[in-house]
Amino acid sequence: MTLFILLKSPFECNAIEVMEKLKDGNDGVLLAEDGIYYATTSSMRNKLRELGYKIYAMQDDAHARGFENIEETKLIDYDTAVDLIMEKYNQVITL
Repeated sequence: MTLFILLKSPFECNAIEVMEKLKDGNDGVLLAEDGIYYATTSSMRNKLRELGYKIYAMQDDAHARGFENIEETKLIDYDTAVDLIMEKYNQVITL
């Protein structure tokens, strides 16, 4: 189980191509900073869903960009992010 952390906008860096090559099943994606736009852009969010990723987004980063809720995305706080990174997933890759 791999957790991919995406920090850059999909318009700046298309990490999905790299993620497809490294996918190992039951993976998740944590969106932070401008990575939030992967979830707010329906085509990007749908591609992540098609590939079977569980989508998490940092709540503070989403709110800073004007999003209170994001469809099909679980908004999380820093404590939950630490739990995902340290406990739930056995590998973390930042893109």
